Amino acid sequence: AREQIVADLAQRGLAKEKVNYKMRDWSVSRQRYWGAPIPIVNCKKCGVVLVPDDQLPVELPELTDFQPSGDGRSALARATDWLKTTCPECGGVAERETDTLDTYICSSWYMFRYFDPHNQAKIFESEVVNKWMPIDYYNGGDHATAHMLYARFVTRFFHKIGLVNNPEPFKQFLFNGKVKASDGSAFSKSKGNGIDPLEIINNGYGADALRMYLMFAAPLEIDTRWDPQGVPGTFRFLSRLWNLVSEYKSTPESELSDSDARAVLCPVHAMAKKASRDIEENRYNTAIAAAMTGLNELYKQKDTMARGYAWQQALEMIVSCVAPFAPHIAEELWRDLGHTSSVHKDSWPKWDDAYLVSDTVTIVVQVNGKLRGEFLAAAGTSNDELEAEARKVASEKGWLSAEPKKVIVVPGKLVNIVL
Repeated sequence: AREQIVADLAQRGLAKEKVNYKMRDWSVSRQRYWGAPIPIVNCKKCGVVLVPDDQLPVELPELTDFQPSGDGRSALARATDWLKTTCPECGGVAERETDTLDTYICSSWYMFRYFDPHNQAKIFESEVVNKWMPIDYYNGGDHATAHMLYARFVTRFFHKIGLVNNPEPFKQFLFNGKVKASDGSAFSKSKGNGIDPLEIINNGYGADALRMYLMFAAPLEIDTRWDPQGVPGTFRFLSRLWNLVSEYKSTPESELSDSDARAVLCPVHAMAKKASRDIEENRYNTAIAAAMTGLNELYKQKDTMARGYAWQQALEMIVSCVAPFAPHIAEELWRDLGHTSSVHKDSWPKWDDAYLVSDTVTIVVQVNGKLRGEFLAAAGTSNDELEAEARKVASEKGWLSAEPKKVIVVPGKLVNIVL
């Protein structure tokens, strides 16, 4: 509808579509004590003079009074020992610049310094930074119209002077939701409605249960309300995993039959596939749900538990999948399973597609297109065998009293008996 209106107005010469750009200004100086000093001195004879490289960095003096001077200058104007200096060009009396740089100046390029933090010769080594940049994700929308914009500006400046290869600092912007109070309002110091994580941790739930709840509560990009029962829920899951590994350690060694081993391994290979893909796509809540499903399936097979290949692999896979969300418990359980290296290093499970193919399928039985029952059948069962079993199910339930007009078989899915 919008396109039609625009086209109609344009055709009548009344309007035309146009893209408007808004220029955002950035004042990089501040009249306050904190912030990086601007490396400039003001000389009555030479004017504005840059501080020479061998005198950098200019360090802030120690102050006890941070209040503004009242004359439009920062508190630095009262630090006379620091303020008074000599001009680098004429050697005469000069004053340092009392404005400081906006704190966004430093935070707009700090990610580059992380890659080369100990370099004393230059801002960073371009070869090192170009190996890693750009950053995979910029997370959070709170500063998307300030910090992220400034970071892009600084990166483009670095690109223009040849320090970096890519003018863009970030590959993707990820807007994550927030955890809010139970009534839907934002957590606020003034309202006093915040949740103290140390209180939860010290109540016996620990950091892992809290961390896992925050990842499990909702999709990453959606706000969620704080649920007092959320942490106890993830704590119960981690306790069940801990108990299962403890029971495994005390069981005798034995190898399972092929069918029992498959029953143990199939659910965890399915879990590993789903968790791997969900984590890659930032769907942490469903990755955790996959681990919970995998654990439930292992509990169903507990009567076959024995120390051997199948159960060892199954428990290793589920502990590895839990590790990103519960790092401390996973590390302990990894050691309990006999490993000396960290679970967080090269332990992510690889699924085998052979374990993702089910040996049995559920066949739906319909009579005149309406659901009347179901049964399990081996994968690959012939149509004749499926029809015979479906007739049996329909007869036992009283839905088949005469010879059908026809029988429609959809292999692996359903049998529809038409009367």
